[in-house]
Amino acid sequence: MQVSIHKHLNYKFIKIFVLLIVVISSNSKAQNLFVPINNDASFIYEYEVYNKQENFHTSIKPFNISEIKNYAQINNQYKTKKLLNFGDSLRFIEISPIINLGASTNLNNTAYGNLGLGFGINTQITHNLSLSFNTAYNSVYFTNINEFQGKYTPHFGQLVKTNGNSVTYSYFRGYMSYSPGKYFNFQFGKDKNFWGDGYRSILLSDNSEAYWFLKGSVNIWKIKYTILFSSLQDIDSEYGNFNQPSINTSLEDKYSTTHFLSWNIGKRFNFNLFETVIWRGEDSLGYRGFDVNYLNPIVFYRPIEFSLGSPDNVIMGGGFKFKIGKSNHLYGQFILDEFKLAEIKAQNGWWGNKYGFQLGIKTYNLFNIKKLYALIEYNRVRPFTYSHGNSLENWGNYYQSLAHPLGANFTEQVLILKYPHKRFLFKIKTVFSQHGLNHDNNASGTELHELNKYNTNYGGDIYVSYNDRVNEYGNTQNQGYLKKYSYFDISASYIVVPNWNLYFNMGLMNRNAYNGNNFMVYFGFKTNLYNNDIDF
Repeated sequence: MQVSIHKHLNYKFIKIFVLLIVVISSNSKAQNLFVPINNDASFIYEYEVYNKQENFHTSIKPFNISEIKNYAQINNQYKTKKLLNFGDSLRFIEISPIINLGASTNLNNTAYGNLGLGFGINTQITHNLSLSFNTAYNSVYFTNINEFQGKYTPHFGQLVKTNGNSVTYSYFRGYMSYSPGKYFNFQFGKDKNFWGDGYRSILLSDNSEAYWFLKGSVNIWKIKYTILFSSLQDIDSEYGNFNQPSINTSLEDKYSTTHFLSWNIGKRFNFNLFETVIWRGEDSLGYRGFDVNYLNPIVFYRPIEFSLGSPDNVIMGGGFKFKIGKSNHLYGQFILDEFKLAEIKAQNGWWGNKYGFQLGIKTYNLFNIKKLYALIEYNRVRPFTYSHGNSLENWGNYYQSLAHPLGANFTEQVLILKYPHKRFLFKIKTVFSQHGLNHDNNASGTELHELNKYNTNYGGDIYVSYNDRVNEYGNTQNQGYLKKYSYFDISASYIVVPNWNLYFNMGLMNRNAYNGNNFMVYFGFKTNLYNNDIDF
């Protein structure tokens, strides 16, 4: 039995969303909203849940506000109110502006500018139902528009249009959050998720455009279990224009169901398991829609997939975190797309041994200096991981990876230092990556996919079919045309309006990628709701 999800669900959801806001009634406490996924804005909450709060599942983001014990006390240190705030602590509507105004330039007189304006609304309807949404319109100016024209905006999906040397795009994020009891929560909306304790996630990250989803979680004893049903959109690699997608490139439906089990074993150790299945919305037999075989919230999908004789893509993995002392955390992840033990033992470089791992350590009190944060992280993913026979079955969305932004066939080292002082945040970030590509082209570092051609696949781009692989055996890490990246960023930020997450930031950035060395000076005002760094 199969059911279909209507392609215009987006518009119906928005109408229902607005209607529910209008009919707000009854008293409640603000318990069902979530902290935005932003590495800087959520830092004060991370410090609390990693170091002071026991039995918190830190690898599941965004954090549910109701699960942060000292959330109110943390926010009370800031007295700034929302732009508009109706109601009291039991019933309210909060309206805040979204601002993204900035500029940057380099030594070659190449300039970039951005103007983004919008608004966000958070509201509590009943004691167990909350709503949140935000939307913004962005116009970005580039001196060299050819570098970005016709591409997908990193982290934000398709461009809306180009006009001279500027491009524009808009976005909408929103969700309904319902908690029928103390231990359960359900979310429905369009947003992002991040599962892991690191700067990157090789399981599920916030790298791609947001997607429509239904998510349910149960948090009982020392276990938190989450199931995520996602409606994704992507390009179809069976058509020749997928290497150079334009504004008018059509997107097709794909779906995924994902399980994540987090278990806190004792006070210091956490172990988690991950599993997802991805399938295309339409195949040779017609429009398939959402397959109800994948609604089972417990059983692992690999046995089901084999029993159905299904071509769908199943990926498994997991992770851990171990607390050392009072504020040091060792963490890691592993991803397992496919493997054969006999081929691994043979050490013959079989292409189907697709896996990766992450290992990192972070501390929130380096050298016993309170809140001096440091992170060191290593990521490594084998060729062809996350890919499949067609891009509508890979682990991607809107022509972007749902895990690491580099896709596969890479190694990476990350070092981050942060120090908050009152409303200031000082940060240093360095990233070093090596990535095996299909062709030695000089191209934009933000768009890797157009380097690929049919029948030349070394496994670095998850949007190229693994059926077009160059080698059956003899595949090695970072094979193909090796490209090295380095990224260095030093910045200072000041929280102008804390409850809006509005920062003024300025800094120096040096990025060495495809098109050579690029040194930038930048500054601007930014509402920190989402991560949007392009550091590869």
